[in-house]
Amino acid sequence: MVQIRKYNDQEIIIGLKSGESFAVNYLAKEYLPMIRYFISKNNGSEEDAKDIFQDALFILIDKISSNDFNLQVTLSTYLFAICKNLWLMVLDRQKAARNYEKRRSLDIFESDFSERGDTAFSERIFRQCFDTMDDVSQKILKMYWMEITPTEIAEKLGYSYGYVRKKKSECMKELKTRIMNHPDYRELESNLNIK
Repeated sequence: MVQIRKYNDQEIIIGLKSGESFAVNYLAKEYLPMIRYFISKNNGSEEDAKDIFQDALFILIDKISSNDFNLQVTLSTYLFAICKNLWLMVLDRQKAARNYEKRRSLDIFESDFSERGDTAFSERIFRQCFDTMDDVSQKILKMYWMEITPTEIAEKLGYSYGYVRKKKSECMKELKTRIMNHPDYRELESNLNIK
């Protein structure tokens, strides 16, 4: 059995700063199981745990790259706290989405014609903006909306996992920009009192 070398926090921080792969591999080997356990106990999947861990690594690397970074706890505690906060934000968003859908389904029978018109209007703006995006962006977003995991999307489209995650984020940002710049969006804004 191969014995994995133990690194101290300072060695890992130096490794992350200089882009050494051993640092990321070591963190994944040592701490991903703990993150996976926490997320699985809080309504998440293994895929969720990997996503959260990857996002936390980006945040950690960004934090340690700043000149004023000062670690007050162990690196494992710090990394776990980032993961926990990220997962709690995901759960909050999911809860908000469920509440919105519940409210929407209750209100649908009471909505008047103008509200239905506003919905159709906003859907038309969305569709026009989405249709002008490149094929790769459209495919990635459609698959995400169908709740296909980033790993499966990467396999189906022949891209790396990291590329799919980065591209999805860029696509969402681009779509939002296109919608907000759509000539009819201002009219929708005033109709719905959006600011």
